[in-house]
Amino acid sequence: MSQDQELHRLIEAYLRGTISADDFATLDARLHTDAAARLALRRAANLDSALHAWAARGQGLEAWQQRPTPTPAQLRRMVAPWLAAAAAILLLTAGVLSWNSRSRPVQVANATTPPPPEKTAQGCAVLTQSANADWSGLAPNVRLGDILNTGLVTLNRGLAQIEFFSGATMLVEGPAQFQIVSPWEVTWTHGKARVHVPPAARGFRLLTPGMKLVDLGTEFGVDVNRTTQDMRVAVFSGEVIAHPTTGPELSLREGQGISRSGTQIERTAAGRADDFASGNGLQELRESQARTRFAAWSEASQTQARDPRLIAYYPLTEVDSWSRIVRNAALPANRDLDGGAVGVATAAGRWPEKPALEFKRPGDRVRLQIEGTCDALTLAGWVKVDGLDRTYNALFLTDGYEAGEPHWQIYEDGRLMFSLSYFDSTGRKNNQIYYSPVIFDTSNTGRWHHVAVTYDNQSGEVTQYIDGRELSREISPLHVPGRPIVFGPCELGNWGLPTQNHRFPIRNLNGRIDEFALYRAALAPDEIRALYESGKPE
Repeated sequence: MSQDQELHRLIEAYLRGTISADDFATLDARLHTDAAARLALRRAANLDSALHAWAARGQGLEAWQQRPTPTPAQLRRMVAPWLAAAAAILLLTAGVLSWNSRSRPVQVANATTPPPPEKTAQGCAVLTQSANADWSGLAPNVRLGDILNTGLVTLNRGLAQIEFFSGATMLVEGPAQFQIVSPWEVTWTHGKARVHVPPAARGFRLLTPGMKLVDLGTEFGVDVNRTTQDMRVAVFSGEVIAHPTTGPELSLREGQGISRSGTQIERTAAGRADDFASGNGLQELRESQARTRFAAWSEASQTQARDPRLIAYYPLTEVDSWSRIVRNAALPANRDLDGGAVGVATAAGRWPEKPALEFKRPGDRVRLQIEGTCDALTLAGWVKVDGLDRTYNALFLTDGYEAGEPHWQIYEDGRLMFSLSYFDSTGRKNNQIYYSPVIFDTSNTGRWHHVAVTYDNQSGEVTQYIDGRELSREISPLHVPGRPIVFGPCELGNWGLPTQNHRFPIRNLNGRIDEFALYRAALAPDEIRALYESGKPE
């Protein structure tokens, strides 16, 4: 057998979930040293995921139809279409190694091109809880609230709760690896998981090495050894139908379990439910982690407040219910830079101990008065966007838009938008406008992000960031070095005094702000990254 044929055999077994411990070690060793093998695996995995998604489309549509609870006989018949899809995958995967890798023309969208007006969120599940989670594979940067699509997912460590669109919930303990096939099916490679299936999700399937588990409305645990592929199943309530690759199907009810070693399958007692992570345990771990993160941020916030480059700093740790004062924490203290909350409500921030300000109505805002000029600036803060309801959605805006006044907002298509107004030599007013790529969409609204923008009036360079990562760096052709930056009356989360004839006068933010800082300097990328790292919720 040639090397290419052997690689094809290993990839095929890996994607089918039937790879042995020895073959897995062989494949792993080759992937570490052979770039062509890694490319072949990526292509095969992408093709496998696409075909699974295509095959699952009909099943996914049927999932939302009202239908009676399937009988065991009906459940056996349900597997037939999946066998056909698997056959198609194997036939197409066979050609992966000979796939011509010549480049093809790619249509790249311009960052300034608005996306289609209607957006949809496609996927199979949502990550709803996690603690100390470290991910890799197709979801290395997954965060709470993210929608998970079909594909291979690896949880290197920690705990994660995943809620499928079918209604099933899976609590995963790292290290674990699995492939999301559809809202109704997961292929389990190794690791531990606890699965809860309510009546509406009956028929949820977990495909383990050598055995398919079909849940009839229950709660059960599964544990697959990464090296030996031995496994055990424990049913805590309800009923699970186990379909071994060889042998008759088995019905497992509350308190029952099975173990598989090689080809030997044995009925067992379920054992202790505490052997598998629980929702209560995850919640306790999350609360402990949140307290630790909040304490670390509080210490970093006190250090940040002493930065001499700060103009004003609003950690938003408290807002008086009567005076509505939003304290400026920058040192030395300057009470003239305290803000005034108007309309905004206090809501949950990044941690249970930390409040934030919620902006919902057209009148919600925080009024500020910032005197003086500067030659450079950084605006940075934590924001949770619930929706982009306006053409322009305010972050920080001066009341008017006179020469040298900055405006920072989110455009309706999800791009960060920074601008300054200046008069040219003829007395004509010009706008220097800078857009980031699209960053806010249906997949990441409703969760906390750190946003920042820097500007230097000598170089004219504007750099925008999200979550410590640089998004864009640009110099306007209209830039003239040395023109001062000014503020005056300004606001967080709204636009105070728009002109009556302005086309888009209403710009209130729909979301929350938790911590905001203004600097008289353009912070370096590593400093922006440090602000994100010290304040990130997880």
